Amino acid sequence: MAASLAGAAAVVLARPGRVRRRLRRQFPAPAGGTGGRRTVHAGSGRGPAGFPGLRDAAMMLELIGAMLDAGAGLGRSLELVAALVPPDLERQLRPVVSALAVGADWETAWRSSGALSPQLLALRDALAFAALTGAPSAALLYAQAARLRRGRNRAAEQRAAALGVKLVVPLGLCSLPAFVCLGVVPVLLGLLPA
Repeated sequence: MAASLAGAAAVVLARPGRVRRRLRRQFPAPAGGTGGRRTVHAGSGRGPAGFPGLRDAAMMLELIGAMLDAGAGLGRSLELVAALVPPDLERQLRPVVSALAVGADWETAWRSSGALSPQLLALRDALAFAALTGAPSAALLYAQAARLRRGRNRAAEQRAAALGVKLVVPLGLCSLPAFVCLGVVPVLLGLLPA
């Protein structure tokens, strides 16, 4: 998995324009779009919906980890991710990329950006170790992405278990009166003397 992600990152780093064109062909225009043509967002070269897969913080972490494995720096990796996320996340991530490019430290860059989305906060926390120490952190990013996915799966399982408990009440309220009407009342009526 890591090798395939590193290979994908190398391709993206080598020919970003060509990869972007291929991705645009793979992701069709939204239903309310402009008749087969993608609506171009100002300066970004992609549609208004962006790439929905990059809303996921775990996916962003794995992509940045693959880029770091391929030899890209943290700033360049964030820049490429900022170019592929939806516009609402891009508006929050671009100031971070710009601040890092002019030499701001990690905390100042994130504090000045006003990034509030949970995906970007998870990204900031996961990348903080690499940014502050300069240590190779691709393996840490892959582990963090796996941890985020496990947490999300665990939360989904808990919601599914709670749903089963919550569905017992309506089921009981519907089936208990039916059981009383169809099972108990006829027996009691049969026991009454004529």
